[in-house]
Amino acid sequence: MISKMERTLAKRVIELHDGKSFALLQEVSAPSSREESEGTITEHAYIASCESIQNELGELSKVEFIDCLWRAGSQLTLWKAKYSASEDEVFWAVGFDSATHKVKDVLVNW
Repeated sequence: MISKMERTLAKRVIELHDGKSFALLQEVSAPSSREESEGTITEHAYIASCESIQNELGELSKVEFIDCLWRAGSQLTLWKAKYSASEDEVFWAVGFDSATHKVKDVLVNW
């Protein structure tokens, strides 16, 4: 089971995909290593992703925890979300570093 802090933080990360919260997401995210820096999202990419979500799905209306996948040194929390302009459920995965409890990975699929 994930901690209350990680549950709250994961929900917050999903909510912060509003196109206005890049700096806040950076604060809760673990810095990328040099080898992983190519996968680091830029503010421009973040805004574009948020605009796509809003244009296609509308506003976030509900977030539910699905499960957690445990890995060596991290955990990947799995979530489903509902949005105002779609009947489809949206899949979110938010990964945490086990030592720092900072966000390592964010994946959204709709």
